[in-house]
Amino acid sequence: MSETLRIAAVYAHPDDGEFFAAGTLAKWAAAGHTVYALCATRGDLGSKRRDVTRDDLAATRAAELGRALHLLGAQPPILLGFPDGFLRDHAAALRERLIYWFRRLRIDRVLTFDPWKRYEIHPDHIEAGRIASEAAVFSCFPLLHPEHLCDGVDAAQPKEVWYMMPTEHRPNRIIDISATFQKKVASVLSHSSQIEMLADWFVKGANPQALTDEQRAQLQQGTESFLDGMARGVAGMAPGIERAEAFFAQPVGPGHFQNYQELFMEAAGVPPAPPQLG
Repeated sequence: MSETLRIAAVYAHPDDGEFFAAGTLAKWAAAGHTVYALCATRGDLGSKRRDVTRDDLAATRAAELGRALHLLGAQPPILLGFPDGFLRDHAAALRERLIYWFRRLRIDRVLTFDPWKRYEIHPDHIEAGRIASEAAVFSCFPLLHPEHLCDGVDAAQPKEVWYMMPTEHRPNRIIDISATFQKKVASVLSHSSQIEMLADWFVKGANPQALTDEQRAQLQQGTESFLDGMARGVAGMAPGIERAEAFFAQPVGPGHFQNYQELFMEAAGVPPAPPQLG
């Protein structure tokens, strides 16, 4: 590998990246890149249980994210602490925090949600993707938040933003995760509070608050089967790969994406190039 990168995965909630990008994050970490996860919210609404407080849930989910990132070989999580479900009300503060961390960590690549994806209803997913994109293109301007520029922190800009699939645009990056798929499974299962909340997806009729040992085993098996089907489906876009994750990557410039040539070609009806494999 000729260059090691600093990569920031920007999550809305503590489990977001594991479902859609954990195999890729593990592959990048194993290759020597430094992988961070910046989680925007506390995730303190993500439960159907009535016997927990929001503070207890936030603490549980932070611990789950820490375990998941450890399994992937990533750095400990950076928790930004905004309220779950209300990122839209804190967009300016979130952008400032992300600009700060992109500068301080000198991030090369940002991975996040596609904020333009059709039928995305969760406002936190939309805002996390939108504000991470804005932070990526604005972090190079030293007149923006000059209070950051001390103690060795300088204006700096990521080179790329990668949107996790499903994306609004046809993917242009396909990452082979065959070798890291089991790490992905283990990292997702680390988020037991969320897996149990979705128990009925995998074990019909299961009560998340009263799972039997047999149902827990079925739940783990069902989760792995779901992730396997998703990874094999994505791999169908790249013959010869067993399991994959897909992304739409955009090069970053000062205040915008550097994608004008591609946009003009698409408008003229030129088919996009085949996705790059990695």
